[in-house]
Amino acid sequence: MKTHSFCHEQWKWHELDFITENDELRKLTAGYNVPDLWLALAGYDEHNKLQMNRNAQQEDAIWGSLVYKLDPADRETQQIFHFFLSRDMLITGNRDFSSWADMAKEPMLRKMETTDTAIEGLMIIAGTLITGFLKQINALAMDIQDLRWDLKKSNGQDVLDRLTALRHQLLVIRNLTIPVKEIHMAITEIFEEQNQRKQFYEQAGVQLDRCHFLIQEYTKEVSAMVSSEEIMASVTGNEVVKTLTVITLLFTPITAWGAWWGMNFIHMPELNEKYGYLFSGLFIFSNIALLYIYIQRKGWLGDLLNGKKQR
Repeated sequence: MKTHSFCHEQWKWHELDFITENDELRKLTAGYNVPDLWLALAGYDEHNKLQMNRNAQQEDAIWGSLVYKLDPADRETQQIFHFFLSRDMLITGNRDFSSWADMAKEPMLRKMETTDTAIEGLMIIAGTLITGFLKQINALAMDIQDLRWDLKKSNGQDVLDRLTALRHQLLVIRNLTIPVKEIHMAITEIFEEQNQRKQFYEQAGVQLDRCHFLIQEYTKEVSAMVSSEEIMASVTGNEVVKTLTVITLLFTPITAWGAWWGMNFIHMPELNEKYGYLFSGLFIFSNIALLYIYIQRKGWLGDLLNGKKQR
């Protein structure tokens, strides 16, 4: 276990392994009505969880688990740390600060030296998490900008796959920020106001609002591009069906008359006609011409003939 004291020992940050140092965890949290089930399973929990305690003795505390990192392409890459927070004590467990450059310990310790509550200490950690989320969102923004112009040039399965991937990544980041927002709100709910309105608490709130705003707006933009892609695909599909229908209709005379004169009955008067072949050819193509004129006058061709030029 590692212990850091701040502001003349007004509060302490304990880093420990919730599995191998479970006895230490129980000693530190004694008197806060922390459930035995959570104490026993905290080091093994792989889901977001938040619980709290508030009583007349002012033994206010919140505790739980937080998924702070997850590769949208692989659920097994999620990283989680567990925490316990009271007014004068912060306990974190199962957190490898070397795995993410944005959460280097030394800069966080320097910031914690300037604070006088454990609440601010947790908010400093939360702030580094949110900074990482914002960097992911900014990277997605660049992908969205590129895709916006690619969609204008062409549409297809590749574009749709990229849109789907972007929407999934936004959803993953959104679900990473929600538990952090819940912790921020829980602090407002359980601790007195004078312990909340501090620099890093307020800063974390502003960062969370920024995260949610960006995620919401980019999600709307991606959804709009998905709708545009669906409309373009629908229009293209309708053009293909219309084209195939017109081609089928125009070739109907050839099929019908070809089947008629293709019969091999012995007594067929047309078989002995000297100009029967020429007559049948002219007759069939005149049928096609008349049918084409009829379709065009009805307006059933629409933009079929001009579609390529317009595109």
